[in-house]
Amino acid sequence: MADEGAEIDHVPTLREDSRARARSRIIQGASRAVARAGLDATIDEIADEAGVSRRTVFRHFATHGELIAATIRDTIVVVGDRLPSAPEHGEDLQTWVSVAMVQMHETIRELVGRAFWDIHIERTEYPPEVAEVLSRINVQRHRFTDYLAGTAWTSVGGRGDPPRWVTDSFYLHGSGFATFAHPTYSARQTGELSGRILWVVLTSALEQQGSSAPAGAGV
Repeated sequence: MADEGAEIDHVPTLREDSRARARSRIIQGASRAVARAGLDATIDEIADEAGVSRRTVFRHFATHGELIAATIRDTIVVVGDRLPSAPEHGEDLQTWVSVAMVQMHETIRELVGRAFWDIHIERTEYPPEVAEVLSRINVQRHRFTDYLAGTAWTSVGGRGDPPRWVTDSFYLHGSGFATFAHPTYSARQTGELSGRILWVVLTSALEQQGSSAPAGAGV
């Protein structure tokens, strides 16, 4: 017979709770430092952002690579959590696309920032744990893109899966390349521009499919 006590959820001790909060604080500081300085952000820069000592950082993360890998994994989760939910019935779909893209570009600026360029250049000196998590980023980007493109396509009345060129358009306009393409644009301006372009893409694809554009939609 199984131990009945084993079925009871573990309640964190005060020490465990304090450790978890400290670890979260360090990762949040690392996220800010990485967005500003890239993946080469130093332990001292991260400690300053987190408001802790260098010694505290190393009590929770054995190496710089371990901390950076944890920060990237956390960022991927947050980006996924911030993806917009499907539009509600009667919601203006063009506005939904615009808001979705603004949210995406604001998130990229806030959480990825300078690190975007480090992620997409050929470098061999990353620690194994960092290289491993970086190798999975494009898979996650495609998952996020497929979700956005598929949700938009279904919501506007498209049949079946969206055409590949529609999904690719979302991939381009939902990426950091678009976020930083126009240096004088804010994340909101970039998102609104991407939203307008993607709306044209969606309505054009609907016309090619022989479907009607959503009522009242304008460009």
